[in-house]
Amino acid sequence: MPPPTNIIQNGTFDLQGMFWTGTDIETTFFESSYFGSNNTNRVAEIDGNAGQTTQMRQSFTITEPIQTELTFIAALRTQNTVIGQDGFTVDIVNSTGTVIASLIVRPPVRGVYETYTLPVNFTTAGTYTLRFTELGPDNSFGAIVDNISMLVCFAGQTLIDTPTGPVPARAIKAGDLVTTEQGPKPVRWVGRRHVTAEDMASNEKLRPVKISAGALGQGLPRADLWVSRQHRMLVSSPICQRMFGETDILVSALKLTALPGIHIDVYIAQVDYIHLLFDQHEVVFAEGAPSESLLLQSEAMNALSPEAVEEIRLLFPELSQGPRQDAHLIPKGHQQTRLADRMAQNDRLPLETFRRPA
Repeated sequence: MPPPTNIIQNGTFDLQGMFWTGTDIETTFFESSYFGSNNTNRVAEIDGNAGQTTQMRQSFTITEPIQTELTFIAALRTQNTVIGQDGFTVDIVNSTGTVIASLIVRPPVRGVYETYTLPVNFTTAGTYTLRFTELGPDNSFGAIVDNISMLVCFAGQTLIDTPTGPVPARAIKAGDLVTTEQGPKPVRWVGRRHVTAEDMASNEKLRPVKISAGALGQGLPRADLWVSRQHRMLVSSPICQRMFGETDILVSALKLTALPGIHIDVYIAQVDYIHLLFDQHEVVFAEGAPSESLLLQSEAMNALSPEAVEEIRLLFPELSQGPRQDAHLIPKGHQQTRLADRMAQNDRLPLETFRRPA
């Protein structure tokens, strides 16, 4: 999945008032005008002219339910402001005018920024408006705001090939047909795990591997692709044949980080892992790149919630009889490392000899 995107446009006011609407907006001056410094960083004051109530707004679209947070910095200008009175309200408003999140901000000191955070739960897709409204004496001396940001990572944007065309992973449900190496197959179960920045900070192994567009060879993946570290990608290379006697094998994404354009993403703020389960272990096509479906071995099961494991065992009672057959050979970890090193040393791409079934 792609990394989070800041859906607030011009939240740093480098473009002055572009993308913002409202009344009595003041976005043309530098920080030096308010703090008596030499700083040429452009900011917004939520108290433009005396006798007018400043309100600054920006609308945006949310395409699916998601939880995130609005962040910004704010301070009182150094002259003629009243601590405890001057400030503003911040609201997120839906299309019917209902406020779904709100925060009152009254900066406690002059000339020193503080960071503010407003948690937001978008329960439905739609058009929303971010709104700043002036508080305090209406005398043209008020609070300064800058660096407004709301990072949104829409889950499962990775496109999965289906008989009717590419479909976002988040839109696939049990019963849908997905294109596999063996032809169209029905999905039996779909799982999703949302991993936050806090989760990744406490456990680095939760950080995804980013496979840049084209890094696997033959123009694949078609777009940047994020997968979990142990998620396996198909490797098709003469080196596989020489090492294992088979041209096509499955290798974990973590091992492929030895190759150009593939690395652990340490900057991503949140990620959603989508699991597709079929009757058998399959090779599907994520952004066109051959990639494994969920393989129900102990390693994969340990990564799922207890509720998910229980649901899967109800669907597949035969799991108690042992692991399922792999779609392709999966070499041992040290063998995968050696393979990736040899490909890197010989400047070979993972999908060098890959031919997609017709």
